[in-house]
Amino acid sequence: MEEKYHPSPDSPTEIPFHPAHASYLKSLVTQAGARDPSHLIFGADRHKYKLNPPASPEQVRRFEEKHNLLLPEEYKFFLTQIGNGGAGPYYGLYSLDEAERYTEYLETTQTAAKQKDEEVPVPAFIDRRMTPEDWAVRMEELDNCSDDEYDSLIYKLCAGMLVIGTQGCTYDTVLMCRGSERGKIVYIDWNLEPEYGPFFTGMPFLYWYEMYFQEILQDHNLTSYGYLCLKSEEELVKDFCEMDKKTAVEDNRDVPPLNKEQLLSSLFRFKTAAAETIDFLAALKEPELDAMRTELLFRFDLHRGREVFEQLLSGSNPDAAICCARRLPEGEKCRYYQPMLQLLYGENVTEKNRLLYFLHDCKCRRAGDIIVFAMDNNNKEETRKTAVYVIGTCDDKMNYVRELSELMRGESYWLAHTALQAVFRSKCRKLDDTYLWMWKKYKTDRMMSANLKIAFQTNGISPQ
Repeated sequence: MEEKYHPSPDSPTEIPFHPAHASYLKSLVTQAGARDPSHLIFGADRHKYKLNPPASPEQVRRFEEKHNLLLPEEYKFFLTQIGNGGAGPYYGLYSLDEAERYTEYLETTQTAAKQKDEEVPVPAFIDRRMTPEDWAVRMEELDNCSDDEYDSLIYKLCAGMLVIGTQGCTYDTVLMCRGSERGKIVYIDWNLEPEYGPFFTGMPFLYWYEMYFQEILQDHNLTSYGYLCLKSEEELVKDFCEMDKKTAVEDNRDVPPLNKEQLLSSLFRFKTAAAETIDFLAALKEPELDAMRTELLFRFDLHRGREVFEQLLSGSNPDAAICCARRLPEGEKCRYYQPMLQLLYGENVTEKNRLLYFLHDCKCRRAGDIIVFAMDNNNKEETRKTAVYVIGTCDDKMNYVRELSELMRGESYWLAHTALQAVFRSKCRKLDDTYLWMWKKYKTDRMMSANLKIAFQTNGISPQ
């Protein structure tokens, strides 16, 4: 059963699929384009706020027949009355012809006819009944199956889903045509990691489409559109404060109730905040949310954000300070270089990899401050590798050629590789013997040998 579309208060009519509503949505697109004439919003330089001409009902019927799909009524209304793809969230919406490129694992009328021993049409796997455990098991099956089994499993995984757009990289926007999410938008990462299943926005297609342009007109942040709750700033704070009276808060989408972290993260939609919201964030006493509230304060009131950050850094929650430190404005980071450096050598700090990347952001960074950490075998290899990477970006790195040479000759492949990359473009004849030693050991290794050849060229030597 499809979710009934609930237009926003600005919509001109409550009558479903009315021509006036089509005109209203087209007008929203035009207004958003006028608001963003330089196409600075992510993806806008691709679609440029232009809609394709509508599709004919016959085009839609042929697509449905070919793929044994009954497209949701809202989507058919969009295709035939508004545009056959074009302007929309992220990189915009595909036309039906473009969507054809992503239907490899959708059934066709021919494949459906062959499924004599299975349910036809194939039921949606991406459904509210699917648990995180169900997803993880299916991903494990995909990792450990034959090619023929893979096609069968992915065919069932994709049942009832239509890719209608992309968010870039491996993330796509999917319109579900079957199951509990029929007519609603789901986000999927095609890396298909067991830990990260599809994201259920709970938003019917037209609501998802309309509110994207409403968010633009309200000058909200669109970075995570569809992932965050669309309530007002005041509503989000009110709901958060009432959370102690109940376990979760109902959203205006058909999704599971929101928790405190989800409510707080939804404030990232806003570029500014009321004084009351800033006071609420500054006074919040929930350690697991310290990093998020401080990052929000950096955005809304830098002075108040620094006050909270310094409290965390000085002892109340240093790991939270490390987690949000890179969100400080660039000009503020060197102010905290020394106290963060002290945490690097502390015993009770868990976020040292993040800490090192913060030090990397500081223009005042020095290899001499980090080299002892990098050489300490008691530290984790991955964190030492990050430390060596940061050293490689420091102006004084060549003062530590002896230590870097020791790492290049060491047992750890990745420490040797990172140390090599730290110096291979800097002329230093003291490293000639080390480069030649590495060449004997790694000359058949494509990655190491490529970097060593650069070192040889830089220093004017030839491998033996």
